[in-house]
Amino acid sequence: MSDELQLRTEEEVARTVERESQTAGGSLPAPEVRTVDSAYPVRPQASKKGVLREYFESAVVTLIMALFGMTFIVQAVKVPTGSMKNTIWIQDHLLVNKFIFGPHARLDLPVLPSRNINRGDVVVFKFPEDPQTNFVKRVIALPGETVEYRANHVYINGEQLPEHRVFVEPDDNSPRELQTVEDEPASAGAKWPAYYFEGDRELVSSRFNDEAGEYAVRQPFKVPVKGDPIPDRIKSDPRLRRIYDADEDDRYDSDQYFCMGDNRDNSQDSRYWGTVPRSSIVGRAMFVYWSIDRTDKADGNANPVFDFFTKSRWSRTGTFIK
Repeated sequence: MSDELQLRTEEEVARTVERESQTAGGSLPAPEVRTVDSAYPVRPQASKKGVLREYFESAVVTLIMALFGMTFIVQAVKVPTGSMKNTIWIQDHLLVNKFIFGPHARLDLPVLPSRNINRGDVVVFKFPEDPQTNFVKRVIALPGETVEYRANHVYINGEQLPEHRVFVEPDDNSPRELQTVEDEPASAGAKWPAYYFEGDRELVSSRFNDEAGEYAVRQPFKVPVKGDPIPDRIKSDPRLRRIYDADEDDRYDSDQYFCMGDNRDNSQDSRYWGTVPRSSIVGRAMFVYWSIDRTDKADGNANPVFDFFTKSRWSRTGTFIK
């Protein structure tokens, strides 16, 4: 009896296993076979194509970051003239802060600090008469203010602007700094120097500036604000109209700024060609990252590698522009 019961039980177990096997797909999974070496898996060797792709991707990312920084953050510029001596020397290479004066026209970066343009800021801007050329000058008068340049003094809204006047030997356009003849005591509140050629104090300004100056020279000039009517000079010049009045509604498209060079008697600035549109201002000059004296460049013996070590003005490196 017990043998018969055991046999029946074994048959039921066999049938149960067979049914489960069929339900699962008809076969049991094969047992995992593991060798001794499988405990230390071997990484596949990177192909040459994969290495080149990694280098290419890294180069693309680096290029994108560089272009982003140059477009929205900083820009490097070279100064070819002496209109800002002795604040900025010829062949100084500057870094320009492009976000300090507010959001970029094509990208708003609220995390970056910004402020309005102030009097005394040294700005880099696209020259209105040739937008491919960058100029660097100091902001003297703000939108809506009245400015006048008379007898080597600047007047804002009828009051003399405090400046530290320094009289120097006439500039010969060489890379060397201006040579001081007389350093006047700085006026109360003066925050930057202004350099004038030594001579008859009342005639130097007239000889170098008044004959050619059209704006604010010996007469008050109101700096335009956005929406003010544009003068006939701009209306009749298609090149200027694209800069000041692109929509051709006979009104200024943006606020204007009156800028001058610190080397007052050797500076082509707002006294001669007019105001700087806000839309043309690239940013504020921050500091000199490199400077070189290329006085002998015209003699045909220039060697860029040799000159880098022998003619670089390392004392200028790191100079902040104030």
